[in-house]
Amino acid sequence: MRNQNVKLIKPKNIMCQAAEISRHIGRIGRRSFDRRMRMASPLFVERQGEVTRILNEVDRLSDRLHDEFITITEDDYNQFGPELKIVIETLKALRRESRLRPELRCYDERMRQQILDLEELDHDIVEFRIKAPKDKELQRSLSSLKDIDFSYLFITSNIHY
Repeated sequence: MRNQNVKLIKPKNIMCQAAEISRHIGRIGRRSFDRRMRMASPLFVERQGEVTRILNEVDRLSDRLHDEFITITEDDYNQFGPELKIVIETLKALRRESRLRPELRCYDERMRQQILDLEELDHDIVEFRIKAPKDKELQRSLSSLKDIDFSYLFITSNIHY
């Protein structure tokens, strides 16, 4: 479920939003690295709540990227894309390490879902927000679709089941 309190941004604030997403990603990256380092420590077992906090932060990042997807530009992605890849790799490493610890295995499925979600978002941003607008053939195809009348598909028939 997406955060209902997120405000839609105005076009003039897009770069500001990219900077905010970038800061958000950077904060997750630093926290993830710190926590990954602590996992090797016996004291980490007492701080399982920290894994939950990291995963909640990743959920907020994912929600933010979903909410801002339509407005993300190539410049925005150039600003936060490399950091997003670091977060994905850090989350993968955290998942690998947590699978070795029985007390942290309960987080495995949630981490797997988050990794898949972030990888899909990263892919979709690159393909649909960066590459697609530059693809002339795709643009022509989309233009030609505008002229097709699809209303005949919605004609009801007298077929009885």
